[in-house]
Amino acid sequence: MISYKLIEIMLSRVNLKLLHAWDGREAVKYCEEYPDIDLVLMDMQLPVLNGIEATKEIARIRPDLPVIAATANAFAEDYTACIGAGCKGYVVKPIAFEKLFTLMESILKEAG
Repeated sequence: MISYKLIEIMLSRVNLKLLHAWDGREAVKYCEEYPDIDLVLMDMQLPVLNGIEATKEIARIRPDLPVIAATANAFAEDYTACIGAGCKGYVVKPIAFEKLFTLMESILKEAG
């Protein structure tokens, strides 16, 4: 919850609207129900449906929706799993917000 609050505060400074899913299943549901979502910041340690599985589901239903993985795991195999699931980017917690903003901007420009 603390991590979400920090992200919410930082992203509010750049006038971005946030939806907060409490678990992976809810994240997938939001992506189905809200077609105006432009980007997903996916925690890889979500309950019910983990971030990898949720990202795969999102890629299946919304293949053009970019997902950025957010994880405390900085190992090469974690990066590979996230990218393999369909993530377009990867940030390690604690999140460096300048890096996150730069990554988000790059991915959103690429997505058009």
